Amino acid sequence: MKIEKITAAITTAAGKVFKMKTSQKIAIGAAAAVAAAATGVVIAKNIQAKKQERSVQSLVLEEAARALPAAVNNEKSYEEYLQKSAEPFVLPQAVRKRIGMTELDGFEDTFVIEPKEKTSDIVIFYIHGTNYWFNPSRYHYAFMRRLSNNLGMQMIVPIYPKAPSHTAVEMQQMVIDRYLYLVNEKGIPSEKIAFVGDAAGGGMALAILQKLRYLALPMPKQAFLISPWLDVTNSNPKMEDIQPNDTILNIEKLAFKGQKYAGELELTHPMVSPIYGDLAGLPKITVFVGTREIFCADVEKLEEIALEKDLDIEVYVYKNQMHFFVGLPIPEAEDAMNIIASELYGAEDSDELFEVEEDIPEVAEVIVVEDAENTEEEAPEVTEESFEEISPDEDIPF
Repeated sequence: MKIEKITAAITTAAGKVFKMKTSQKIAIGAAAAVAAAATGVVIAKNIQAKKQERSVQSLVLEEAARALPAAVNNEKSYEEYLQKSAEPFVLPQAVRKRIGMTELDGFEDTFVIEPKEKTSDIVIFYIHGTNYWFNPSRYHYAFMRRLSNNLGMQMIVPIYPKAPSHTAVEMQQMVIDRYLYLVNEKGIPSEKIAFVGDAAGGGMALAILQKLRYLALPMPKQAFLISPWLDVTNSNPKMEDIQPNDTILNIEKLAFKGQKYAGELELTHPMVSPIYGDLAGLPKITVFVGTREIFCADVEKLEEIALEKDLDIEVYVYKNQMHFFVGLPIPEAEDAMNIIASELYGAEDSDELFEVEEDIPEVAEVIVVEDAENTEEEAPEVTEESFEEISPDEDIPF
C-alpha cells in the first residue's frame, strides 16, 4: 500500500532531524508528528482520500504542509530583503550536484538540465515561481529534474532577478533575452521550444507571450501554466471562499509582493497581471490548477474568457488539490505530466506513453526539510511598516 511506503519513508527521513540545528528541529516537528500519526491511521486516510476523490499521497502532503509551524528565528526586515534581492544569484552546490544543473554557455543566471534519456528535440523553457521575490525552492528543482526526465527533453531555466530590488520590466526582459538567445544564437527553432511556468512563473509566461506577439517576435510552440498567478491585485472575490482551504498562499501577503513586482506599472497592466491583456493570437496554452488554491479563482475566470472569445486555452481543474500539486510526487501530478507529454508528443493517449518516475522517499523529502539551504529561501511576512510572525502559509514559498 503506497501510504505505508510513504509513512515508512517519512519516518526514515525524520531520522535526519537528530543531526540538525535546534531551530530546524522545531521547524519540522509537526512534519514528524504527521508521519507518526499516519502510521496509525492508514485506513482512515484511505477512506478520507476516497471521499475527497484524491490520492492518499496528496492528502498526506497537504496535511503535512498545514501542520508546519511558523519558521523560527528567520524573520527579516524589508530592507534585508531589498539587499538580498539585489545580490546576484548563485546556484547552490547541492542543487548543482543532485539535480545536475549546469550553466548555459557561461550565463551565471541561466541553467541547463539534461534528461536521463533524451527522446525529443523539443526544449522546455522553465519559468519558476515563488511570488517574484525568491529563487526556486528545493521542490522546484526536484520537479524540474523529474519533468525533464519524464519528458525526455532538455530544459533551460532562467533565474530572473527578484523583487523588491527588481521589477516586472527588468525580470521579463531578462527572460525574453534568454529565450531569444536560444532562438537566435543557439539556432533552436521557436516551434521547438515550449514554455512551462509555475505560479508567478506561469503569470510571467502569459505576460511574455503577449509581449512577444506585440513585438512580432518568434512565438514558442506552446505554453503550460501550472497553478499560475494571473492577477496580482488578488481582487477576485472567489479567492476569499477558497482561502480557508489554501495551505500555501495568502491573499494579502501576495498582494503586497505583487505591488513591489509591478514597480511603476499599474497593477492591472497586462505585463503585471496578464489576465487583463489581449489573449488572442497566442500559441496553445494548457493550464493546471487545484480547487484548494486561491489562484483557482482567476484560472476559472481565464477559462471563461477563453470560451467567450474562442481562444486556444485548455484548463484542467483538479478537485481537492493544493497549490503546485503538479510539482509533487503524487498520482495527480502524474496525470498532469502525461497530459503535457501527450500534447508535446502528439499522442492520443498519454497513459501509454509515460509512467512518471515514482520516488516514494521523495514524498518524505517534501515534508521533511533536510538541509539549511532551504531555510534560507523561506518566505516570512514582509511589509515596510511592520513585521509580523512568519505564518505557516509562508513556509513553502511556491
